[in-house]
Amino acid sequence: MAIDSKSKSGSGKSLNKMGDQLLSLQENLRKSVSQMEQWGSWAQGLLESRDGEIAALQARVDALEQRLLRESGEEPRLSNAQKREAITAYLTDPERTNWSDREIARQVGASPQTVANWRQKLSVTSHSGQKSGQNRTVIRGGKVFKMRTDNIGHNKD
Repeated sequence: MAIDSKSKSGSGKSLNKMGDQLLSLQENLRKSVSQMEQWGSWAQGLLESRDGEIAALQARVDALEQRLLRESGEEPRLSNAQKREAITAYLTDPERTNWSDREIARQVGASPQTVANWRQKLSVTSHSGQKSGQNRTVIRGGKVFKMRTDNIGHNKD
């Protein structure tokens, strides 16, 4: 049985062509894997950079959830010790240090005067280094704004 030289050379060329295609596919696969690893590390870096923001948002959601449960009567009221812990947590959290006493009191279920007393005891300063009593974030009528409180309790003389 004789093998035709044309068919032999034709199959060799097709094998070479398939080998080249295989090498090309392997190289493309390596590039794709490398790019996916880069994207994965980029996404991981993005998530890690947003962890603080996510934690702050989660704390706000938790506080709102607790407040809604408390107001609906489905959750038992906090004990004085629990209120004290919650007020201290609010006043030492950089995101909420500048909240008004009324808003913190509303979230915790305490009186604004209790929050003011704890603020004074802790002598909390804001993240800008000023006394937190100078600018507070206030929510009234559904609007959020900054209120200067540095002159409260001072005579106008």
